[in-house]
Amino acid sequence: MVRMAERNWMRISIPAIFKGSSKPKTQNLVRGFTFLEILVVLTLVVLLMGMAVPQFFAMFSKPHETEFKHLNNVLKILRNDAVLKSTSYCLFFDLKTQKMMTANEEESGTCSGEFLKNPKILKPHFFSEDLILREAKLAETNYLSAGTAADVLEVHINSSGFVTPFFLLFTLPDSTNSWQIESKGIMGKLAMSEQ
Repeated sequence: MVRMAERNWMRISIPAIFKGSSKPKTQNLVRGFTFLEILVVLTLVVLLMGMAVPQFFAMFSKPHETEFKHLNNVLKILRNDAVLKSTSYCLFFDLKTQKMMTANEEESGTCSGEFLKNPKILKPHFFSEDLILREAKLAETNYLSAGTAADVLEVHINSSGFVTPFFLLFTLPDSTNSWQIESKGIMGKLAMSEQ
C-alpha cells in the first residue's frame, strides 16, 4: 500500500514540479532585434542625417560662401560631364535677374536657349537676396578685360573641360563689403577674395 501511495504521489507531484518551471514552446520566444532590423534602422538614420546635416550647416554659413560653393560644384559637374560626354556647355550670369543658368553649347559654338534642369544643381539658380552680383565679365590672362559691360555673361566650358576665364563681383545690398570670385587657369579653378 505504501508503494501504491508512493507511485500516486510521484504521478501527481513530478508533473506539478515541472509544470511550474517549464513554459510552453510558444511562449519561449527570444525577445530583441535581428541584425537585419538593426542594419535597416541604422541605414535610415544615416540617410536622414546625410540630408539634414548639410541643411543645418547651410543656415549658419555666410551667403557669399554659399554662392561660392554652389558655383564651384556647378563648374565641377559641367567640366566632368563635358569631358565624359565630349560635349560643351555654357554658364550664364544674368545681372538683371540675379541668377545663374546652364545650357548646352551647339555645334556652331552658340549657346542653346534651353536651360538645363537636371540634375537639380544645374537648374537656374537665383543668388541669395543678401548678395548682389554687381559685375560679371570675362578675364584675360593676368588682367581683367576692359570690354563693355553686358547684362548677361556667357562662360563656355568646352569638351576638353577648359573654362573661359571669368570674374564676378558680389556685394552686400548696402555695398559695405564685396567679394570677387575669379576663375584661375584653363580648368576654371575658383578663387574668392574679399575687397
